[in-house]
Amino acid sequence: MKNELFDRLSHLSLKDAIEFENNDRQFIALKNLWENIEKRQGKEQNKIFFYLSIIIGNSLVCYQLSGKGEDYWTEFGEYFSDKFDEKNISPRDIILILSDFLRNCKKNRRYTDTKIARLQKFEPFLYEFASKEKYFYENMLGLRDKLAKTMKQKKDAKTVVFAVKMFSYGARNIFGLVYFPVDLLIPIDSRLTAMFEKYGKSYEKIEDFYKELSSSLKIPMMHLDGIIWTSYNELMEDFPFL
Repeated sequence: MKNELFDRLSHLSLKDAIEFENNDRQFIALKNLWENIEKRQGKEQNKIFFYLSIIIGNSLVCYQLSGKGEDYWTEFGEYFSDKFDEKNISPRDIILILSDFLRNCKKNRRYTDTKIARLQKFEPFLYEFASKEKYFYENMLGLRDKLAKTMKQKKDAKTVVFAVKMFSYGARNIFGLVYFPVDLLIPIDSRLTAMFEKYGKSYEKIEDFYKELSSSLKIPMMHLDGIIWTSYNELMEDFPFL
């Protein structure tokens, strides 16, 4: 691949990509959240269901934020750090507690009613998700397809694939590392779009640019996202990149 961004990233491996992810503030926020939930009274399976359910639900309404994504997920992690209660972990309870968070958070204040409606649409999925968390972690394309069907969106919709990414971040803290499937599309957000405009002008479609970059680097697109997300400023401003 003849491309400046490829040249800047060509020394990196999949192992390096995981290190970038481990230092992603979004990943750290979810790691800290799980550690806090683990300390609370209750059955392990109930904690897992609660933790991963709120992550997926929050991911599906993570758009048009009022601040940086990293700050929003830090706020999310801090808010839910003491919210686990075995008496209130039904799918309906989870939708209600996520809705309360949206009404009170500082970093996601736009289109609140629309986002709460999306959470309500998400509720039926939770009945199927319960006790199948590890199965979906090991079958992330299946999770993507189920979420797309539930939300009535395309399989490559930004919030759908982003939900799979954040679910995986959370599940990694419980079950260990499972690599993202090669066929899982990168979530196209403002940072990815700006990067494409800087480095991918010879490509007609943004998806084709990232697919070829991923294939050339031998790093699945979603792991590539972790590199670009955490190194955005350096890559956009031509700062030295190690």
